[in-house]
Amino acid sequence: MASEGGFDLRLEALEAGGSIVGVEGELDLATVPALEQLLPSVDLSQRLVLDLSGCTFLDSSALRVLISTIRRAGEQGGTVELVATEPGVARVLQIASVDTMVVVHRSLDAAL
Repeated sequence: MASEGGFDLRLEALEAGGSIVGVEGELDLATVPALEQLLPSVDLSQRLVLDLSGCTFLDSSALRVLISTIRRAGEQGGTVELVATEPGVARVLQIASVDTMVVVHRSLDAAL
């Protein structure tokens, strides 16, 4: 969907309703705006799977967007699940307690 020097986003519909947003590359101050531009096209009243299996790095700006999205989905009656396969990314989610807010899967297959 969006691409910026090794960074890529994809948006897919889930068969049972909802969406998958896939992130490839580093999600940081330089790339977070692309994710912020994509998210309004996602129906947060349904299920959202944020696939971070291709994400190699998260910074605080990425955490802000993830947490904000989780909260907005909850307000709209939707759910958010994350996929984190990279140990460093999973650790950041744990340190920031994001893993206590939503389910974090170790693979996209497990999430689906």
